[in-house]
Amino acid sequence: MSAPLLQPDAGPDPLDPGYADSVRAALLGGALGDALGAAVRPAAPAGSADDAGQLRISSTTQLTLGTLDGLLEVLEWAADGLAADGTACLWLSYLRWLRGQDGALPAEAPQPPARPLEDHPVLLERRDTGTTALAALRTGRMGEVRRPVLPGSGDAGSVPRSAPLGLLPHVGWRTLAQLAVDGAALTHGEAEEQSAAAVHAFAVQAAVRARQEGLAHPVAAAVEAARATAGHLTRPAGTTRRLLGEAVAAGAAGSPPGDGDAAPAVLAAGLRAALDAERRADGPQDAWRRAVAAASRTGVPSAAGAVAGTVLAAAHGTAALPPDLLARLDAREAVEDLAGRWLRTVGAAPDA
Repeated sequence: MSAPLLQPDAGPDPLDPGYADSVRAALLGGALGDALGAAVRPAAPAGSADDAGQLRISSTTQLTLGTLDGLLEVLEWAADGLAADGTACLWLSYLRWLRGQDGALPAEAPQPPARPLEDHPVLLERRDTGTTALAALRTGRMGEVRRPVLPGSGDAGSVPRSAPLGLLPHVGWRTLAQLAVDGAALTHGEAEEQSAAAVHAFAVQAAVRARQEGLAHPVAAAVEAARATAGHLTRPAGTTRRLLGEAVAAGAAGSPPGDGDAAPAVLAAGLRAALDAERRADGPQDAWRRAVAAASRTGVPSAAGAVAGTVLAAAHGTAALPPDLLARLDAREAVEDLAGRWLRTVGAAPDA
């Protein structure tokens, strides 16, 4: 009998078949889903397709890769036999992104040393204004669950950037939940924003595991596992659980994704789009295109597109990603570089 997709104290093994491909697929699929979603956002100053047809990422992907680079720093410290504070490393990584946005950091903030994230200008360029993350980081203070920097202010940005947490090797949902909640709280103070971020990380990890198990419908299995595990969260998550339940039911009925710009609604819309696409599509690439197209018609298309694109790609691998769209992704080189660094650091088995 197979083990549950999400376990309290055990996570993906980087030596398992498909892990490396799922990592690349999740990161590229999320970036591409973000860029396609941002391209349809009304009056979008960033994240659009330029005159040459290039697909431009938004801050959604920039901060997702900031999460990845922050976690990479933790793993590098661990490889040297030293412990690092994961939440602090994430904050420093987001501050590096802010330094790229504004050219300098607030006087109250620490000055983090350079990291690979900053080797790629596309990950630092100003692509969005008015986001909660930007406003929170500009305070120069490190947000905490008990001490939010912007009480009562938030958006869905906490959700897609949590995806790399689901790629951490050997980390079970118990640790994953704490990392995701604390990482979201750096900029987002509402409990449901933090819980939705954790559930997205659960869905990504479960999608990787479902693919390794060879399940016929890995997205469906991953979403169900994430929904069940959300019940163990100690932070308020009632709205997130309710909307996920509705997403599963609506996906089974073939209903279109819902709307709304709050974090739980965006998470549910992205996962609902992925669920419906997996059921209806003719092959992985058709599923991926359908999922992101549906997610991009929701209230926050770049974030929902990133959620749908990440989970479906993690579950079905790089074979799900349309080559014609990948060729137009402006951040493809940056994503592949950071994905390669991640896989080398965790000692992943090479793709078959």
